[in-house]
Amino acid sequence: MNNKPNCRWWLLAPFVFVLSCKSGEKLYNKGRYDEAVVAFVKKLRKSPTNQTALTLLPQAYAQAVQLHEKNATAALSSTGHLKFEAALTEYQVLQNLYNNIQACPACQTVVSPKDYRNAINASKDTAAATRYDRGMALLRNGDKFGARKAYSNFQAALSLVPDYRNAREMMDQAYQMGMAVMMVRDVALVSQYDQRALEPNAAAYRDVVLNNLRSKNNNSFVQILPESEVVKNKLHADYIVDIRVQDFVVSKPNIQKNFRELVKTVEIVEPADTTKRPRQVEKIRKETYNGVLYFTTVSVVTGGNIVCYLIDGANDDDMEKIVLPADAGWSNSFTYFKGDERVLSPEDRKLIGGQDLPSPSVGELFQAAVSRSYGEITNIVTKHYASF
Repeated sequence: MNNKPNCRWWLLAPFVFVLSCKSGEKLYNKGRYDEAVVAFVKKLRKSPTNQTALTLLPQAYAQAVQLHEKNATAALSSTGHLKFEAALTEYQVLQNLYNNIQACPACQTVVSPKDYRNAINASKDTAAATRYDRGMALLRNGDKFGARKAYSNFQAALSLVPDYRNAREMMDQAYQMGMAVMMVRDVALVSQYDQRALEPNAAAYRDVVLNNLRSKNNNSFVQILPESEVVKNKLHADYIVDIRVQDFVVSKPNIQKNFRELVKTVEIVEPADTTKRPRQVEKIRKETYNGVLYFTTVSVVTGGNIVCYLIDGANDDDMEKIVLPADAGWSNSFTYFKGDERVLSPEDRKLIGGQDLPSPSVGELFQAAVSRSYGEITNIVTKHYASF
């Protein structure tokens, strides 16, 4: 095995160590005191007698404490709602430095770090109380968007102090107050066909729309439900998606037939018979082959309109309306041959194939017709999500 690459790294190691030793000093000189403290601690864990680190660590730590305590004091002196959280952030940085130094015996010979746990706990308690009180005030406004802000404040209170008072219960209450229900109605059908026969296809249409809208939902306060669930749970629909398929028709099969006659004449040379006397010469005779290619194409098309409304449930006003065609088509082609296959060219042989398939059912054509509307309905509804 060739060890030369390892030897080269061994030769470079002292230079890497020297660069590492200087990184803390560079951070200190740039005024990045927090990072400098961490770098010096790391250095002293590996080399407890490093003089640069032992000299500069106390200075870097003192500067860091001065900076963050100044920021914490300024935050607490402000009138901002989140001032206790701002102070908490500063204390947490200082506590991180405390933990780093405490884990390094060499560091403690030159620095006696300050423990900020009491300041952190006090800040958390006060910040949680501030968030809780703000949430309660927002809930008292009684409006949906205020309730959503209240939810965020109760959630923040719990992140600061788990199980703070009854913040979890109030957060659930705020969610219920801030929730908006968007109901997707069962698809209405206006068609010459038996509506009962098309109901399973209409239900599948509704479910696809429902799932598409749910997959695009980026508002956690919006619940998208089918009409049956809204009715069952006696909920109020804040927004309604109403889809109607109107005048849906399916054409009769359009059968187009054609044929092409094929004729091919070839010359056949019969060689001379040299065994007979007098000697015979070769003969040429002609043969003609016949056949017919039969072409059949069957097609079916649909017609009608899909009308989609997005309705504001509070006042029954239309927020959006789109009209889309319920168009779809199906076709099937097949070709067969009758006659002497010797008449067929290679290109003709490629045309032969396919089979006589039955036309799709009305339900299958319905699904094909409405499938083109999925994306447009989803797009027109989802653009309102942010304001729901």
